[in-house]
Amino acid sequence: MVGTSTGQGQVDRRRLVRVARGEERGDLVVRGARVVQPATREIFEADVLVADGRVAALGSGFQATRVVEARGAFLAPGFIDGHVHIESSLLTPAGFAQAVLRRGTTGVVAEPHELVNVLGPGGLEWMLAAGRTSGLRVWASAPSCVPASAFETGGACVGAAETARMLRVPGVLGLAEMMNYPGVLGGDEAVWAVLEAGRASGLRLDGHASGVTGRDLQGYAAAGLQSDHEATTPEEARERLRAGLWLMVREGSAARNLEALLPVLRDRPRRAMLVSDDVSVDELLELGHLDRLMRACVTGGLHPADAVALVTCNPAEYWGLHEFGLVAPGYHADFVLLRDLQGFEVLETFVGGREARAGTVTPPLAEGGVALGAGWSAATFDVPPAWPVMQVRPDQITTGVGAPGSGDARLVVADRYGRGEWSACWTSGTGLARGTLGISVLHDAHHAAFLGGRDEDIRAAGRALEHLGGGVVVVADGEVRAQLPLPFAGLMTAQPPAQAAAALTQVTAACQALGCTLPYPVTTLSFLGLTVIPALKLTPQGLLDVAAWRRLDRAVTPA
Repeated sequence: MVGTSTGQGQVDRRRLVRVARGEERGDLVVRGARVVQPATREIFEADVLVADGRVAALGSGFQATRVVEARGAFLAPGFIDGHVHIESSLLTPAGFAQAVLRRGTTGVVAEPHELVNVLGPGGLEWMLAAGRTSGLRVWASAPSCVPASAFETGGACVGAAETARMLRVPGVLGLAEMMNYPGVLGGDEAVWAVLEAGRASGLRLDGHASGVTGRDLQGYAAAGLQSDHEATTPEEARERLRAGLWLMVREGSAARNLEALLPVLRDRPRRAMLVSDDVSVDELLELGHLDRLMRACVTGGLHPADAVALVTCNPAEYWGLHEFGLVAPGYHADFVLLRDLQGFEVLETFVGGREARAGTVTPPLAEGGVALGAGWSAATFDVPPAWPVMQVRPDQITTGVGAPGSGDARLVVADRYGRGEWSACWTSGTGLARGTLGISVLHDAHHAAFLGGRDEDIRAAGRALEHLGGGVVVVADGEVRAQLPLPFAGLMTAQPPAQAAAALTQVTAACQALGCTLPYPVTTLSFLGLTVIPALKLTPQGLLDVAAWRRLDRAVTPA
């Protein structure tokens, strides 16, 4: 099995030179390929010579210990996801690698703030350690907002000093998405201390500015943030590019922005990439990973080499991975053989010059289960009558604001760390008025969330989550209809992807049988508590009006 070193370490460059010049045999030659060179928008015929896990030369007439016949297949750099939460797939890194290596993904920059919100900085170190045995190259960015805002209380609170220590961990490439844009723009001392820690590291400062435009966006960029993946319209995307931000075009399970932003990508912006952000295991297996995004780009009018650049040399450049992202002498031999450049069907994936194989070992992880408190068994979940209704959107993580009385399903968010707090509001747009969907994956504090109807079903779903130690459950008439245990911090399963996807499919089917109209109900529900995404979000302490940046009084509606 190929290890998942992040690329650090020594390489015998002198041997590479000898191999390139024909003075010594290489380890591998891929013969008869059509090489995709995104840096020059070229596709040309060449053999690829590999030694010590690196590309030694492109050309012909090479000698090597092993020969792989490409037979005219396209050879492209391995795909790199520049921003992804592995936990959102509900898989461990090993399981995630099993799902994406066969799709051509060879490396990811993981943003493990899900784990860090539950377990603290040790969650980041676990993610990197699990990545090293996964078969996939796993780098990371250090979470900047734990909790995401002052309106959230999770399992950990990480300040500037701990952030600075995380930034020094090998494999960490920068400061992760700064979601607390009100804190940035308002001069919050704790937020700016984290920013200063990031700046002192000399690494990237990743942005996250949902709905921020105009002078506020100018101020956000002036604070030193360098990217954004929250653009949802061409106007927002172009505004970010003009402000000097790298544009991360997101297409995941909860937020689908690629189709809307294709007109911008067709202009071939210099500083853009494709990212998945949050993508569930069932969608990974059914639709793919970055290969799916490239298919959409080519169908939408992009040159295949430009589509390839968006998941190879561009994210590598942004993150300072200077020896990744191209098939060129001296670069790591991470590449894929493709049947064509329309469907991007992967024939074989290579990591470090060897056929990629996912790992099966996952390091143990400290318990991070669900404890809802002693009062849960008798709780009733009344909604303040004057509160507005959270309008849920099936393909976005933003929500709308509806008039009181227009809801059809209750949302309950309960503290999962034993503090005994919960709150409830009405939602619309889900269709789930009967039964209850319960999850322990609620961005970013990862409390327990319940979408559904009767108090009895909500309580039963809570008891089921406590029994599982975290997971996903569907309850109706007091009976568990479907479930997926997530024993790793209440966020992930070590089940193989196909098994996890089958369980998640059963969960979705059970929800839809109860009237739910959401295509990915678990993923959509998991974002209804994230306090830095407009417009309404629910925490155990109450309903938040994100635009006004205040928690609603139980007797008033938002301004």
